[in-house]
Order: sequence, then C-alpha cells, then structure tokens
Amino acid sequence: MLTKRTNVLFTEEDYLMLSELAKGSKKTIGEIVRHAVKKTYKNKNKSNKEIIKMIKKGWTFLKNPEIPVDYKEWVEYGRKY
Repeated sequence: MLTKRTNVLFTEEDYLMLSELAKGSKKTIGEIVRHAVKKTYKNKNKSNKEIIKMIKKGWTFLKNPEIPVDYKEWVEYGRKY
C-alpha cells in the first residue's frame, strides 16, 4: 500500500523519456520511478527490520538537542539542486 507522497521535478527531456517508457510498458510514471528506486537503492544485504532500526537511529541523532541542526539551511541547500 502506498502511504507516502513526494514531488519530484524532472527536466523536460527526462519527463518525456519517462512518459514514453510509461506508455510503452502500460505503467504509470510513479510505478517506473518506484521500481527504479528499489532496483537502485534497496539494500539487499539488510532486512527491513535492520533498515527501520537504522532510520530510527538517524532520527534520534537529528532530535538530539546537544547537536544544533539548522533545518532551514538544509532546505535552502536542497533547493539549489
């Protein structure tokens, strides 16, 4: 079940390529992108429980009041690309 949503900006060229792939395979662009993400980034050496544990550990790090985090700076940095 899909429960999270995000927006992704593509160049015109990349979007046209994805559109053609979607039409040719009778899938949505979202299905193609999700498949590519899983194929490229899913760590096959770790179980889902291990991955969730790593994510939670990362959030614990980000919530640590002893480590100041400037989220606005991160957002602005991300907008550069």
